[in-house]
This record gives sequence, structure tokens and C-alpha cells, in this order.
Amino acid sequence: MEKQLHEEEGFKNWEKNHRNGRVCAGFLILFAAALFFCKESGYFIPEWVFTWPVLLIGIGIVSAVKHQFRHPIWIILIAIGTIFLVGDLIPYFSFDKYKIPLILLIIGLVMIFKPRNNHRKRYARYMHKHHHHWNAGSYGTMNSSSDDFIVLHNVFAGTKKNILSKDFKGGDIRNTFGGCELNLMLADFTGEAVITINQQFGGIKLIIPPNWMVKSDLACVFAGIEDDRPVVNTTDGSQAKILVLKGQIFMSGVEIVSY
Repeated sequence: MEKQLHEEEGFKNWEKNHRNGRVCAGFLILFAAALFFCKESGYFIPEWVFTWPVLLIGIGIVSAVKHQFRHPIWIILIAIGTIFLVGDLIPYFSFDKYKIPLILLIIGLVMIFKPRNNHRKRYARYMHKHHHHWNAGSYGTMNSSSDDFIVLHNVFAGTKKNILSKDFKGGDIRNTFGGCELNLMLADFTGEAVITINQQFGGIKLIIPPNWMVKSDLACVFAGIEDDRPVVNTTDGSQAKILVLKGQIFMSGVEIVSY
């Protein structure tokens, strides 16, 4: 009973955060639509408003609201967008050769001076209750897990897991200069399962059945997603299993394969 209540509370918090993110994104899209209407109606709207650095700043704002300003990825996104935007707005200032060093400087400062809080303690308690642990070493051997919800956090490390749950609900994966390999070939679920990924400078390999559908809602910055599974025709839509990938990945990748 206690485990069910804990999972229900966690789901409600997750749902609330994602709802806040969607609302914020919706307002930004409405604001962009209003600007387009004004531009087409003859009002003066600066051209830089519709550039990709502004879009990157918008994604950073949505990420900040969605995760309650706890994950430093939003700082990196906004900082990168601002650097490139300032470079475009001040053409007489030779800014191009400084862009990459400044980006790396911002990432380093965020990682070093990230405010300490009690999130790690709460997360450690959560991991202890669900028989997980913090991983800060090298890639280990493949371990098996029958948990319905997987929580992994890798820092300069890696994790390999076989997922055996027949009621798989998803997971929460956070990698910083690390990665993980999840083998879901023996797992099963009904309807949808959601895996939330927050990853910087790392990689994830998902081994899943070829008949599972994958829906990606990942925000990718200098990153990519590759689905290398063979094409399989699924005729029965009522039995479709949809694996949803959400979150943000920065300078990293997600590889999806099948045996």
C-alpha cells in the first residue's frame, strides 16, 4: 500500500510538471503566432525574433518551468541561445571565434556551482525504497530487474540492465558524462510506457522488441536519436505498445535496436 501511494504521488508530481511545461510552451506558441500576425499585418517585428537562437531560449524557458528550475540544462540552453543571438545582433563584434569556448565555460560553471539542495537526499531515499543505487563507477555487468519503474542516475559511469517486468510503467534516466543500456526484450506492458531522459554528454542504448512503437518527445540539442530496428508491420492497432521518450538530451544520443 505504501509503495502504491508513493508511486501515485510521484505520478501526480510528474503529471503536474509536464502539464506546466505544456502550458508554458502553449503560451510561447500563442505569442509567436501573435508576432507572425503582426508582421504579416505590416507592423515592424525585428527579424531576429524568428531565428533559431530565440527558439533555443524558448525551449530553455519551457524546460525550466517543466522541471521547476532544478535541472541545469535550461541554463545551458538559454545561455547558448543568448550567446548566438548577441553575436547576430552585434555584427561588428567578432564573436564567432569565442562562441564555443563560452559555451564550454558556461557548462563547466553550471556543473561546478550548481546549488546544493535536498533533492539528492529525497532521491537517495526513493532509490533505497526501490532497491536502486547511485552509480559513479565504470560500466558493470548486466543486471536483471523486475521493477515496474526504473530509476537510473549515472555520473561518469554506466549501467546495464535486463528489464523483466510484465507490467513495465517506464523509468527516469539521468546521465551526465555517462550512459546506460536497457534490454527490454523480455519486458511487457499495456498501452503506453514513458521513459523520461535527462542526459548531457552521454548515451543510451534501448533494446526493445521490433513491434513496439516509439514516440519521441525529446528536446535534442547537438544530439540525435537513431532507431535501427527492422521494419515490422503491425496490423492490430488495439494491441499497439507505445514507448514514449520524454525529456532533454544535450551533446549525446539515443540508440534503439532489436535482436
